Amino acid sequence: MIGGPWLGAALFLVIAVGLGWGLTKLFRSQLSAATQSLNEAELDHGFDPDAVYTLKRPLILGYLSDGRKALFPAREDLPANAPGRRSAARIAELRESIDNFPDLIGVVDEQTPVRFVEVIDDRDNPQTRVLVMVRLLDGPYAQRTPVVGMHLESADTVEGETEATARYVPRSDLFQARAPVQSPAPPAQEQ
Repeated sequence: MIGGPWLGAALFLVIAVGLGWGLTKLFRSQLSAATQSLNEAELDHGFDPDAVYTLKRPLILGYLSDGRKALFPAREDLPANAPGRRSAARIAELRESIDNFPDLIGVVDEQTPVRFVEVIDDRDNPQTRVLVMVRLLDGPYAQRTPVVGMHLESADTVEGETEATARYVPRSDLFQARAPVQSPAPPAQEQ
């Protein structure tokens, strides 16, 4: 007798494996297409690289784990859901004893002028999606090389045609845009 239960079981196994492989391939291609469309969407932001902002509150300058310098708010100004918020330094603690914080450089005082050089969309960052390259223009920490800014943005919701999207802008509690310097008007000429 040809067939029997063994042939039926083998045929079932071949069909199940084929369907599983096909479905896996289909799901992976759909996931890849969705990921690609998300990555192609540009981050909508209002960080003007030509504008100069002044700090409304002091910020902390420190080191990231990879050795780059970073600028970020103190504990009281970090978002409530920020990882590590409970262990973050307070401005008063930092001013009192900087030696207790080996990975921190110091406090960038309020009224310090800064410029946002670049905005980086870092979707995989567990701290914050938006990283801002900030140039400190004056003060003891002023330098030509920008530092990484974290938690310096707020998300305003913009109603689109099909769905609401977030537009990231400098936090109004931390930054104030300086008024552009205008040259005096030329004197009126008599005719």
